[in-house]
Amino acid sequence: MCSAGGIRRPVQIEEFKTAIGEMTKEELTRLEQEIENSISHLNRSNSRLQRYIAKLQGTHAGGDEEESEELDMEKVEDGDLQLYQESLRENDILLKNSVERLEALRQEDLYRSSHSGTPEV
Repeated sequence: MCSAGGIRRPVQIEEFKTAIGEMTKEELTRLEQEIENSISHLNRSNSRLQRYIAKLQGTHAGGDEEESEELDMEKVEDGDLQLYQESLRENDILLKNSVERLEALRQEDLYRSSHSGTPEV
């Protein structure tokens, strides 16, 4: 038997789908909330990284009042642009995987609802 905690390590999507098939509704709901939270954090991180990259490349439009934090160009070191770009690519992979898992959770919920005889409320 697999629990939500047991699949926090990186797994292939097919292994993930198998594991969630054995979880309770409560575990699925908790895992879905965790993934949605992770997606939210990754999106905020990507937004910040994109602003940093644009500023380092000299294409930053400025005037972004949404974020109070500002990239101090005097503290930027060689390799920071590459690091930010690599981090953005890695986040994009994590986002893609998270969205794929979120969709698998929703499909599992639909499957259970359609095979239970009575829709879950």
